[in-house]
Amino acid sequence: MGSADPRAYSRNQRGIAGSLIWINFDRNALLNLFHQARGYFVADTDEIRPQYQTQDAPDANALFTSSIVRDTGLSVGASIDQLDTTVTDLYGLNERAIPWYSDQVLPFNVTLSGANEYGAMCAAKILGVEILNEGSGVSIDDAVTESQATFVARAIEPMQAVPSPFVGAIGGQVV
Repeated sequence: MGSADPRAYSRNQRGIAGSLIWINFDRNALLNLFHQARGYFVADTDEIRPQYQTQDAPDANALFTSSIVRDTGLSVGASIDQLDTTVTDLYGLNERAIPWYSDQVLPFNVTLSGANEYGAMCAAKILGVEILNEGSGVSIDDAVTESQATFVARAIEPMQAVPSPFVGAIGGQVV
């Protein structure tokens, strides 16, 4: 009646994935980096929060003083006969916005570097990182508050040694 042992394996597409973990002090460190770099993405105008519609980075108090409002199209109380199905401005449905969630950040690269106490160094690169989801927690049992995000990437350059001027140094001089 056949064999219990596998005869072959089907190989799928290569997948590069992992987790990013960073410490939060008084703000989300990843989003703050993209706010400072003026990183934008194309958002649906109905989904943009008011504090992220300006060209400037969001105000620290904007989150607490604003609410999510729909400022395009008909009001929620409008009847169906008031609906205009004619699209007059195709480009008016989207606009540039500052990301307010980590998965809205456009793909980016990560460089990992390391050095030991003897001066030997290494580096690796993760290319085309796209965040899938993010989580965090606050507890009295933790010394720090950190956020974690899972990601997928397009390519990875494995960890490799990097030439160092410090390897072989004796008495402050390179040998």
